[in-house]
Amino acid sequence: MQDGISDETKLTAQRLRPLVFIVVAAKLAVSAFLLTTVQFPAPVAAPEIAALR
Repeated sequence: MQDGISDETKLTAQRLRPLVFIVVAAKLAVSAFLLTTVQFPAPVAAPEIAALR
C-alpha cells in the first residue's frame, strides 16, 4: 500500500514540475519588467527643499 501512495506522489510531482517552472519563470519575468519600468524621481537640490519648507 505504501508503494502505491509513493508512486502516486511521484507521478503528481512529475506532472506539476513543468507548471512550477512556468510560474517561477513568469514571476521572474514580471519582476524584471516592473524593475526596468520604474521611474525614480529626479534628485531635488538642497535649496529647493529648504524653499519648500
